[in-house]
Amino acid sequence: MEPRLLVALILLPFVVIFGYTMWHELRRFKRDGRAEYGLSYDAETDTTHVTLLGEDETGYDPRETDSPAKAG
Repeated sequence: MEPRLLVALILLPFVVIFGYTMWHELRRFKRDGRAEYGLSYDAETDTTHVTLLGEDETGYDPRETDSPAKAG
């Protein structure tokens, strides 16, 4: 197999995924406007994840609060 074809086949999935996410985010931007992302904490599962924050919301700062699981 030719090296150029092999490189193209390896990179193609990443290019497709990147293109899809850009298209999806552009559609969201046109619909909702500028967005603010931040870290959110779920006390039920004691996990954090990145999420879209509302206008008056602030992100979770792990340095400001101590997790109950780590305190004990």
